[in-house]
Amino acid sequence: MFKVKDLLLSPTTFEDPIFGTHLRCFQWYGYVASKDQNRPLLSLIRCTILTASIWLSCALMLARVFRGYENLNDGATSYATAVQYFAVSIATFNAYRQRDKVISLLRVAHSDIQNLMLEADNREMELLVATQAYTRTITLLIWVPSVIAGLMAYSDCIYRTLFLPKSVFNVPAVRRGEEHPILLFQLFPFGELCDNFVVGYLGPWYALGLGITTIPLWHTFITCLMKYVNLKLQILNKRVEETDITRLNSKLVIGRLTASELTFWQMQLFKEFVKEQLRIRKFVQELQYLICVPVMADFIIFSVLMCFLFFALTVGVPSKMDYFFMFIYLFVMAGILWIYHWHATLIVECHDELSLAYFSCGWYNFEMPLQRMLAFMMMHAQRPMKMRALLVDLNLRTFIDIGRGAYSYFNLLRSSHLY
Repeated sequence: MFKVKDLLLSPTTFEDPIFGTHLRCFQWYGYVASKDQNRPLLSLIRCTILTASIWLSCALMLARVFRGYENLNDGATSYATAVQYFAVSIATFNAYRQRDKVISLLRVAHSDIQNLMLEADNREMELLVATQAYTRTITLLIWVPSVIAGLMAYSDCIYRTLFLPKSVFNVPAVRRGEEHPILLFQLFPFGELCDNFVVGYLGPWYALGLGITTIPLWHTFITCLMKYVNLKLQILNKRVEETDITRLNSKLVIGRLTASELTFWQMQLFKEFVKEQLRIRKFVQELQYLICVPVMADFIIFSVLMCFLFFALTVGVPSKMDYFFMFIYLFVMAGILWIYHWHATLIVECHDELSLAYFSCGWYNFEMPLQRMLAFMMMHAQRPMKMRALLVDLNLRTFIDIGRGAYSYFNLLRSSHLY
């Protein structure tokens, strides 16, 4: 059981240049709270309620899917929505269970970014600003399709309610095929309860609102954490290449130091580099432990779902609205898988450049003891850094294999359907 004080963040954390937008959304959701916030316990309880709502919505959608649909066109979009909610239910359960770990990672990252902003030179500030702009762009790329899909479903409800009210709360006519249900009614197994305004109308609205905000929010937040690691490695590589001992003591005048004094300060600097590298490795391990289960679930679920949607687009006769939602789902799922595998690849490649940075630091000008120390550091830097989701590596090769596998199974399904 979590203690409230363990889940509180300092007010400045919510203004963080990389995580600030996501943390303010998390604060509204109740996942985190600020130390200067009134009644933080109520905010954290809200997180429990909203998370339980996602699980309940997922259970209802899956119950409707298991009841089956009369044809592929009616069930494809609903099946895709239910499976998306199942995936986000796994992610939210994992995030809820490991909330203390997320808070710990945020505190470490925010403290480090604050220190970086105080001591960074112009080039490092440029890297920080570029990282901030990059995370905002990725957030928009995942958020916009989800919000558009949600607004389309809401627009369908509003239009049908205002101009075709007889088609909204008329389940018998829907079952006779005289009317077509609004999009949200196809998601839940309510039956005649759809005639109840609260259960059949406001309930799906509430569930859809949670889905279009929670799904992109969590995935883009993890992207920010991964991009932060990439930023740390970029700065470490830069500082190793420069080997500027004045970072340890700004009063040092290199021209006035003796050979032994210069070697001493260089050795101290390289010790700081090793400590920084170990801190980054620890952060990556904690991050990997946080995301391994939900990312593995996404790997399995999205692979099957993309195959099914390709099959539905090819074999069925979907409406224009169904076409739109299927393409949105394919884009979002591919985007979610891509951001994990792409940013894990960036981390691995940036870490691989560290040994080259040590080699480029002018080691041939160092004293022999420092050269021997540097050789061991290069060997340590060559230890591979990999991110895994239980059984699979997170890299672009795996992402490409997912696409190939989905397409292969799609061809198998299509050929079996034709023959």
